[in-house]
Amino acid sequence: MRKTTTLLLGAALAAIAMPASASAKMVKQCKDLGITEIKNCASCHNDKKPSKTDLNEVGKWLMAQKEARKAADCDMAWLKEYYASKK
Repeated sequence: MRKTTTLLLGAALAAIAMPASASAKMVKQCKDLGITEIKNCASCHNDKKPSKTDLNEVGKWLMAQKEARKAADCDMAWLKEYYASKK
């Protein structure tokens, strides 16, 4: 019982401590939404290994929207607004 409790507590703490990050799931969401400008992680990040500190213009815009909308995570659908404003 003690090992199980310790294991569950450790897993819960790890999940809380992990920062939100870019993923292939986000790229797939963009493709599903018809946002063809997003092709891979480099669409929002400057580096092949994405981090919150290496964002390009698109990534910075998404993070600003996340803060402005007081959202827990970035919604890839917001990118439609971004690219519509660029046309």
